[in-house]
Amino acid sequence: MAKYLSPFQFGTLATNENFIDRQEDRALLKQLLSSHINVMLISPRRWGKSSLVKRAMSELADEDNNVRICYIDAFSIGSESEFYRTFASQVIACASSKMERWIEDAKKFLTGVIPQVVINDQVTDFMAFDLKFVPQERDKMAILQLPELLAKEKGIRIIVCIDEFQQLANLPEYKDMEGKMRSVWQQQQLTSYCLYGSKRNMMLNIFNNSNSPFYRFGQVIFMQKIAKEHWIPFILSSFEKTGKSISAEMAERICYAVACHSWYLQQLCYFIWSFTVSEVTEDIYHLGLKQVLNINTPMFQNDTENLSSTQIEMLKAIANGEQHFSSQAVKQIYNLGNPNTIVKNRKTLQNKDIIEKQNDAFVFVDPIYRLWFKEEYCR
Repeated sequence: MAKYLSPFQFGTLATNENFIDRQEDRALLKQLLSSHINVMLISPRRWGKSSLVKRAMSELADEDNNVRICYIDAFSIGSESEFYRTFASQVIACASSKMERWIEDAKKFLTGVIPQVVINDQVTDFMAFDLKFVPQERDKMAILQLPELLAKEKGIRIIVCIDEFQQLANLPEYKDMEGKMRSVWQQQQLTSYCLYGSKRNMMLNIFNNSNSPFYRFGQVIFMQKIAKEHWIPFILSSFEKTGKSISAEMAERICYAVACHSWYLQQLCYFIWSFTVSEVTEDIYHLGLKQVLNINTPMFQNDTENLSSTQIEMLKAIANGEQHFSSQAVKQIYNLGNPNTIVKNRKTLQNKDIIEKQNDAFVFVDPIYRLWFKEEYCR
């Protein structure tokens, strides 16, 4: 009997057949960014933002030879200097495919900078470009102008994609950085920006707050989940092509259990597929779901340990479908605290992206966290 690798993928960017649908999203991103309209893409963690941007930008670069894509991950950037170094390095690297040009461009457009070519992988000899310098005040504006200067010099257009952009707001110098970024970037004609992140409230505060420099910087897009109508055929065909079977009803049940959450759907399918010899059964489904809950338990425990007792009580109420937190009936069951505490906790849980409001009702952002929380706290 032939052995197959799992057709389900999580923890890495979705590519090829693992990239599901998003045709309208891809088309919109390409249309806006190629039309020099900046994009701010917002969705909860693990919904597939990075995969969507990579896929759309890869398609755009294939369709237009004059487009260059620069990718920056802001998640691990820990200082203002690191941001400017990373920004300069990645912009220069995207504008040319030749090592010699990287060094020439760095020397031409940045003064007092020592360019380095770093071997990131000794096996494949994969090369990355890096700049070793501590940006001075005079360098900051020059670095932010780099994409436009390089685009003019080379007759190209550059799209700068910054993942987890909201993390920059945690830097002590962010207010100064924010003003500089907006003042420089809004003047550029050959450079567009795709700024995306998973902290909804932080992203909205940056881009939808009328007092923010980035207010109306471009088009804000709230990414939607992939519908079950696209997931079910993918699940069925993925099992079938690897010599296993799953019913349409079971595939729909998987979609319902994870609320069509991209990461968790792939993760749950991965374990169900791994436990299945020939056909998915009820026992296998529950075994797979239990594995997903177990593997995510440490993260959920950490998130919950940082909550106050009244915040946990509010989550209990939401998990059980309650919405009228100030009603006497709800107060008798849950220790929610006084009215001020209720308002404060609701706002805190929203800012932490633990709950959100959908159709006038508060719900858990993370569907598996909700299942885990109900098992642990609502018995």
